[in-house]
Amino acid sequence: MPFRKRINILRYLLEPEIIELIREKNWHALKDVLSLWPAPDIADLIASLKDPDVVILFRLLPRHLQSEVFAEFDPDTQLTLIKNLTDEQVKSLMSELAPDDRTELFEDLPPELIQRALNLLSPEDRRETLLSLGFPENSVGRLLTPDYVAVFSHWTVKQALEHIRKNGVDAETINTVYVVDEKNRLLDDIPLRRVILAAPEEKVESLMDNTVISVEATVDQEEAARIMQRYDLLALPVVNNEGVLLGIATIDDILDVLRDEQTEDITKISGIHPGKIDLTFITKLREVPLRLLYRSRVVWLLTLLIMDLITGGIIHGFSELLAKYVVLVTFLPVLVDTAGNAGSQSATLVIRALAVGTVKIKDWLYLLGKELLISTALGLTMGLGISIMGFIRGGIKVAPVVVLAMVVNVIVGSAIGISLPFIFTKLRRDPATASTPLITTLADILGTAIYLGFAYLILGRIS
Repeated sequence: MPFRKRINILRYLLEPEIIELIREKNWHALKDVLSLWPAPDIADLIASLKDPDVVILFRLLPRHLQSEVFAEFDPDTQLTLIKNLTDEQVKSLMSELAPDDRTELFEDLPPELIQRALNLLSPEDRRETLLSLGFPENSVGRLLTPDYVAVFSHWTVKQALEHIRKNGVDAETINTVYVVDEKNRLLDDIPLRRVILAAPEEKVESLMDNTVISVEATVDQEEAARIMQRYDLLALPVVNNEGVLLGIATIDDILDVLRDEQTEDITKISGIHPGKIDLTFITKLREVPLRLLYRSRVVWLLTLLIMDLITGGIIHGFSELLAKYVVLVTFLPVLVDTAGNAGSQSATLVIRALAVGTVKIKDWLYLLGKELLISTALGLTMGLGISIMGFIRGGIKVAPVVVLAMVVNVIVGSAIGISLPFIFTKLRRDPATASTPLITTLADILGTAIYLGFAYLILGRIS
């Protein structure tokens, strides 16, 4: 059985005992037990407790373990602890936090606590934190950590290894050694394996291949994630516009970014607007207040309600035709739903392609043309599928209207679905904003107008 799985089983077996020890206030026994647990499991346990117990249990942890556990907490639990710890405890905790975790904490702190926390940092930590916070929101600069190993190109391998032994203890990773010049400009990155296997008297510059992959600190975090994925990197060097190495972004932080971005896309595609709610609310519905859940959903629903009233107005405009051919109403739901479904399929494909960078805005016309061909084939298939019921229910007069409307609606719905993400991207908005509810509502409006328009033209005017 894998070690991690054994730990999880042990945790669930012991958790009732832990709760009992908390009730009995047996802090000594608790300290001994928890010191053997992995940080993520301790964080899960503490976060599930009430506020007083959260603070007490956290204080019991050894100092080196506190920073690891704190980094695993959600922003609300972190804020609870900051408010209830003494200045000395906060100072000790933040000095142990990794720079990127410290920056993330400051981003979530309310204004009244930011100044308190900044004043507790050492001058060096304060400079690092302020530097990170100075980068644009969602830029890779917010993720960088200055804990890396860099060597000079003119050093020998022996000098480089001595430097690594001396300074690599606190580095985020030593799998890669970065080569810089006297002005700290990034020249190359070298796998540690290559350094270890080289002769001691060999120069570091002789190991360089000058193929380093790096990004500027202002680059968007999603773009940095795509670069790391494309080149299979565990760490990505971050530089300024002059090529000076500022720090590195590591894979663990990038995975957090991808998780948050995917969660954000899910909420937008579903027509939910998180606003100021932490994105983890989508998986923590029990803890989120009712008013925040209401606020996250009501805006889109009201907008779509107003748009749906347009559909009602179109139907009302053809009321005389519908009174004469009541059977037309029975086909309306399937026609507009199929158009909306086709549009949602198209939008989902293009939103994902835009997100992973395999499609650019310049590909709009090409993909639109391709989608028109595919949607025509799909429309003809759907038209054939509904034609039998069209003849059964509506006879020879109504069936052509239903079939023609089905074909055109699928094409129009697909065109909407493929186009909206590009339009939002062009407007510098998240393409995921072209959500499924928006597409289906637009398909309802246009689909209803197309269907009843064809019916009016084919079945004739009502006198």
